[in-house]
Amino acid sequence: MSQTKKRWILIAIYLATFMTAVETTIVITAANAIANSFGREIPIALLFSSYLFSSALSTPVFSRLADQYGKKPIFIIGLLLFMTGTFLCGISQSFFILVFFRMVQGIGAGGIVPITFSLIGNLFDYESRGRIMGLNNSAWGIASLAAPLLGGLLVENFSWHWVFFINIPVGLITILILLLFYDEEKRPSVSFSYQELGQYLFLITVLFLLLVGIQIIPDHFILGGGVFLFGILVSFILLSYENKVKEPVLPVETLRSSDFLLFNLVTFLMNGAMMGFQVYLPLWMQTQLSLSPSLGGLALLPSSIFFITGSMIAVPLGKHFGTKRLLTFCMGVNGLVFLILGFLPQMTPYFVFLILASFSGFGTGTTVTTSVLSAQALATEKNISTVSGFITLCRNLGQSFMITFFGIVFQLFGKSTFSIDGYQGVFFSALFVVLLSTLMVLLKKDSQE
Repeated sequence: MSQTKKRWILIAIYLATFMTAVETTIVITAANAIANSFGREIPIALLFSSYLFSSALSTPVFSRLADQYGKKPIFIIGLLLFMTGTFLCGISQSFFILVFFRMVQGIGAGGIVPITFSLIGNLFDYESRGRIMGLNNSAWGIASLAAPLLGGLLVENFSWHWVFFINIPVGLITILILLLFYDEEKRPSVSFSYQELGQYLFLITVLFLLLVGIQIIPDHFILGGGVFLFGILVSFILLSYENKVKEPVLPVETLRSSDFLLFNLVTFLMNGAMMGFQVYLPLWMQTQLSLSPSLGGLALLPSSIFFITGSMIAVPLGKHFGTKRLLTFCMGVNGLVFLILGFLPQMTPYFVFLILASFSGFGTGTTVTTSVLSAQALATEKNISTVSGFITLCRNLGQSFMITFFGIVFQLFGKSTFSIDGYQGVFFSALFVVLLSTLMVLLKKDSQE
C-alpha cells in the first residue's frame, strides 16, 4: 500500500477515534438540558451506562468478525451503526427511546475503537506504532478539552439534539476516505455457522454477567459480588469450550502465551489505576480547594499531554532499556505519585497537583502503550483484530471494575461526604493496584522478554 493511502487511512482512523471520543464526553454537557427536556426525575446515568455497556459487549464480537470478513466492511458497518444511533438519538422524543439509541451508538462504537487499533497494528511497523498510537491518543485529549466547550455552545444556541447531529458529517467523511483509499485484500468466503452464533451468545452472556455485577456492587454488594463471581466462573467454562472448537471466537492460541496474559493484566490494572487519578483528582480540587469544575478538570491537562508524550516515545525507550525495565520504572513513577497523593495535606497548592499529573501521565502513557503494543505484537495476521478487541476489552473492564472499586473505598474511608480520608483511601488503593502490576512484571522471566 502506498504511503499516500496510508496517510489517508491514518486520517480516517483519527477521525473515527475523535468522533467516538467526542460523543463520550459531549453528552455530559447536555445532560442537564436533556433532564429538563424529559423531566428531572429521569435516571440520567442511563445515558452513559447504556453506551459504555453496549460498547463493551459488542467489542469482541466485531473484532472477531473483522478477522473473518475483513476490517474494511466491519469498520464501515460499525461507523454506520454509530451514525444511525447518533441521528436517532438526536430526534428522540422520549428518554427511554433515547437510551435505546444510545445503546445502538455503543454497539457501533464497539465496531470502531478496536478496529482502529488493529489497523494501526496491521498497516504500520512496530517502530512506528508507538508514535502513531500517541498521535491517535491525542484525539481523546483534544476531545476532553473541546467537547465541553462545543457542547455548551450547541446547547445554549441551538438545543441538546445538536450534540448528536454534530458527529454525522465526521462519520460520513471517514466512510468516504475508507471507500476511496483503503484497499483490503479479498478473503476466502466464510460461512456463518450456528455453532459460531452460540459462541457469540455465550461470550456476550459472560460479559453481561461481569458488567452487571460490577454495576450493582456499590448498592447491593452481596448480590453484585455473587453475579460477578458467577461471571468469572462462566468465563472459565467459556475458555474451556473455546479450546475445543475448531474456529474459536476468542484468541485462544494467543491466550496460551504467558507474556500475552501478563501484558493484558498490566493493561487491565494500569488503566484501572488511572481512573482513580482522573476521577478523584478533579473532585479533590473542587471539594478541598473550592475551585471551579473547569479548574478542577484543567488539573488533568498535564496528565493528558504527558500521556501522549509517553505513548509516542514508548517504543524507542523500550528498545533502549528493555520492556521489563521500562515497565518497572514507569509503574514505579506512578506508584510514587499515588504514595505522595495519599500523604498530601488538605490545602495542598494547586501547582503541586499539576506536577504530579505530569509524572502520572507520562508513567501511565508509557506503561499502557508498551504493554498494549507488546501484547499486540504476539498476534498473528489472522487474528490481529480479535487480539486487538481482547486488549480493548481488558482496558474497558479494568476501568469499569476500578471505578466501582474506588467508589466503594471512597465511601468506606470517608467519614463524611468528600472528606480527605476518602481521597487518601482511593490513592492508597490505587498504589496497591500499581504495586501488584509491578510485582507481576518483576516476576516475569528475563528469558521471555
